[in-house]
Amino acid sequence: MDKQGQSSLELQAYAKVNLTLDVGRLRSDGYHEISSVMQTISLADTLILTAAPEGITVQCNPSGAAPDGPANLAYRALESLADRIEAAGLDLQISKRIPTAAGLGGGSSDAAAALKAANAFCNLRLTEVELVSLAARLGSDVAFFIRGGTALAQGRGETITVLPTLRPLWLVLVKPEFPVATAEIYARCQPGQQRPWTTRFLAAVSRSDRDGMLANMGNDMEPVTAAAYPQVSVLTTRLQQLGAERALMSGSGPTVFGVFPGEEEARSAARQLDGGGEQVFVCATIGAPFLY
Repeated sequence: MDKQGQSSLELQAYAKVNLTLDVGRLRSDGYHEISSVMQTISLADTLILTAAPEGITVQCNPSGAAPDGPANLAYRALESLADRIEAAGLDLQISKRIPTAAGLGGGSSDAAAALKAANAFCNLRLTEVELVSLAARLGSDVAFFIRGGTALAQGRGETITVLPTLRPLWLVLVKPEFPVATAEIYARCQPGQQRPWTTRFLAAVSRSDRDGMLANMGNDMEPVTAAAYPQVSVLTTRLQQLGAERALMSGSGPTVFGVFPGEEEARSAARQLDGGGEQVFVCATIGAPFLY
């Protein structure tokens, strides 16, 4: 049992979508410069952290949904705190709902949630700034998930500027049956030939211009991924046919999402998409979840 007398701690790890994603030059560290408005959504994994007799264990359910043990980024997150934790060991169970290799940040979100859960469970008293610093060493998107909500990610994704929470948007997510390797898509991306989505999107946000926001949601990676996986374009077109105000890919894909006027319209579209072999989710954008 931890210092606060809890036998376990449960925490949600929320997925994200990229409302914008501009890809810039290749940096000396091998990453590309990006500028992206990231947004947490209600689709989430559930993490349960408990004390263990020794060591760190990480297990995902259902089996095979994501790697167990040291291959899981959440394991590395807990390992990074090992010298601060007085408990003999920690066991982390992850119930997966966020698809892997999907452009939704599931692994990064699990890692950030593991940091937050250990911080609370073991009474480490780490500040948000300290958690973000630890998260940035684990991966480009992990820092964003420490706080979540709406944020501007820059650099390789580790430099986070919190933005005002947007009014909720109802989304339909469609994840094709195939995975996409982020490194593969970035390697094919040619910077400097795309539209500066992020600057125009943020200008529309400052004017409370919903139409302007929708018009300037965009992803430089989408044509690159779609060239290799044409189903991406098929699905964005299908979402628009079903009433999406805007449809685009998240991250490096292959998940695409459509923005719908409301919940009823989103659920109606999802019913018409379900059964095609893809994973279909109806969810809403959410503000920053509680920070432990």
